[in-house]
Amino acid sequence: MKKNLRYVLVAVLATFSFLSVSAQNQVYWREGFEPTENSDLTTTSPTASVGYYFTGSNGTYGPTSWYGFNIYRTTGTSCTLSGYGANHVRYKNISGVTDSGYIVTPVVSFGIKEFHMSRARTTRSHTIWATSDTSATTTNWTVVAVMPSYASTPLCVDTTVLINSATAKRLKITGRPGTDTDVDSIYVTSFNLIAPVKFGAISLSQTNGFTKVTWNVISEINTEKYLIERSDNGSNFYTVGSLTAINAPKYIYIDNTPLNNVIAYYRIKAVDKDGSMGYSSVVKIGGKQTATDIAIAPNPVKGGQLNVQLNNFTKGIYTFALYDAAGKQIFNKSIAVEAANGAETLQLPSTVQNGAYQLQVTNGESRITKTVMVQ
Repeated sequence: MKKNLRYVLVAVLATFSFLSVSAQNQVYWREGFEPTENSDLTTTSPTASVGYYFTGSNGTYGPTSWYGFNIYRTTGTSCTLSGYGANHVRYKNISGVTDSGYIVTPVVSFGIKEFHMSRARTTRSHTIWATSDTSATTTNWTVVAVMPSYASTPLCVDTTVLINSATAKRLKITGRPGTDTDVDSIYVTSFNLIAPVKFGAISLSQTNGFTKVTWNVISEINTEKYLIERSDNGSNFYTVGSLTAINAPKYIYIDNTPLNNVIAYYRIKAVDKDGSMGYSSVVKIGGKQTATDIAIAPNPVKGGQLNVQLNNFTKGIYTFALYDAAGKQIFNKSIAVEAANGAETLQLPSTVQNGAYQLQVTNGESRITKTVMVQ
């Protein structure tokens, strides 16, 4: 594996590509086919044509799933320059000129801007294919680049192929038929910005004088850490703690020095590895508030995301229902409320039109109704 990649620009045929200023170029994963970095690619040279899936290094989605046909992992004819590991992929020539091995990259969700690899053997050409399908064995492939090779082709340097496709899900790299072909250090970058964390519910509870902050995560991609922020007025927030992102569905933070006898507001800031940030809903706890109530923020609702602040709720199952002006129910969801104060984020159907609606929250014994404006 090459750990410090050098950049070499290569002229390629790119019939699949189109340009866009929205390309973000974030790395999905870096694969050196090293067993110490999670690769379980076999070291057994195939004696007959065979295709199979194998696991690669961790990326923004966790462990990666690759597909190979007539390939295996080897240390022979390897890159020996500083920064490379001992292992790489070899395409096995089994049936002469009629046979060609290939490797298929893991599925990605935000398009592909660039493909990178290092060649480990001269006089070996490669063809790069792209597909918008998620299946590694699909027949729906389009050639995006042909990479010729000569005796003088530099080895063990980073070769870049511009893909520039917002819809590409996988790439297939084939070798020249009738030859053994060696490649190393593959990585792919995104066409669009990799989505940051998507928050679920956030809740607060008090135990033994401490405040427990709990939040759920629906999706966590490229996130580095979470900052727990607190405020005494709901406007000016400051950090009281942090947790490292570990791709967990739920996180808990204990505030050992909570505010006393006042309403305290909390929110979670997600910090991504590229420095971008996102925020959860704001929740509050404490003070003299006793009545069970809800608040909608922001209101009007935009983008179909309805944030509901829960105040002084008892634990139980609550139904959140949205009604239009004619009294027709257009949305319904049951949620288990665990803490007295918290927030729930409801994603409204795309069919909901702009206008005024009534949100009704009930546990079968009590009912709260608020007007919601949708824009």
